[in-house]
Amino acid sequence: MNDSADYSAEKRMARTAAVTLGWWAHGSVRLLLAVAMLYYGYAKLVLGQFGVTDMGDALITQGEMSPMGMLWRMMAFSPLFQFLAGLAEWGAAIALLWRRSVPLGAVIAAGSMSLVLVLNLGYDVPVKQIALALLVMALLVLIPWMPRLAKAFLGHGEIGKGPLPTLVPWRPAARITNIAGPLAALLLVVVLGWGVGAMYPERSVDESAPAGVWTVQEDTAEPAAQLHEDTRWSALAFGEVEYDGRAAVQLRQANGELLTGSYERTGEGAVELSLGPLREQGTPLQEHSAIEPVVLTLTLQEQADGTLRVSGEGQDLVLAPDDSAMVLYERGFSWGVRADDPFNR
Repeated sequence: MNDSADYSAEKRMARTAAVTLGWWAHGSVRLLLAVAMLYYGYAKLVLGQFGVTDMGDALITQGEMSPMGMLWRMMAFSPLFQFLAGLAEWGAAIALLWRRSVPLGAVIAAGSMSLVLVLNLGYDVPVKQIALALLVMALLVLIPWMPRLAKAFLGHGEIGKGPLPTLVPWRPAARITNIAGPLAALLLVVVLGWGVGAMYPERSVDESAPAGVWTVQEDTAEPAAQLHEDTRWSALAFGEVEYDGRAAVQLRQANGELLTGSYERTGEGAVELSLGPLREQGTPLQEHSAIEPVVLTLTLQEQADGTLRVSGEGQDLVLAPDDSAMVLYERGFSWGVRADDPFNR
């Protein structure tokens, strides 16, 4: 009888140890998934991962964009979509950190990462493996509740109580971890949120000139003999969204070449542009970043008729606002049908 009791006790201890180890492995995957979802969620909530759309990016054409660039611009154009995507990822992480809502968090994470994976595949974003790994992790976390989910969708009858992740099976110690765990999770949420927010530069908006899209109305320079040699300026786009005092700028030359970069307001009626060519396909980022930018210091003067006189660096131009190029940024949103709907161009 004693041998049998000892054997039963050993079996119970072995089973408890195995289950506990299983929950620790499960908890490790759950924690890693929660941290990743928190990071990406916060990055979208603060509109940092994709930024916000800005007229300083108005001159690039669809054919010049990379598939990833098109996706980034699509996401940046809608802060609402970006915020809701971040909220879903952030909410999944919060649910994953609270053990009673783990299955809900895993389901939301799996759905979010499925969409992200499809976008990464469709737009050739070079983090497909990360999205796939996070999706697999979400499914792994969901395994203990899969029988109940299958019964909910495919079976009938009462669905029993689901398992509760238990990292410490001994009650005296569990009372401590039941308090320490949520506090640690709250600290993780706060610290990671602060860290992600601090990663991105301070954002501000300055709508004053030269913010906008402009075409060259007058130019004192003589045209080149051949169009492909003509480096006169054709159009400029100055952004209004500034990151640490610098906003996006693009310059289109008469020969069609597009230069892109950033500019800074250096004083009353003065700006400094830092421009470089578009990154060529197949060029590593490090190699492209090593290209020395062209720095231009210009003087701007607003005219009574709404034009902008530009001088400096051998330029003597008059710029006129290009209203047609501003439709994307000024169209706005409307619940009702407008007179020109459907406006799809």
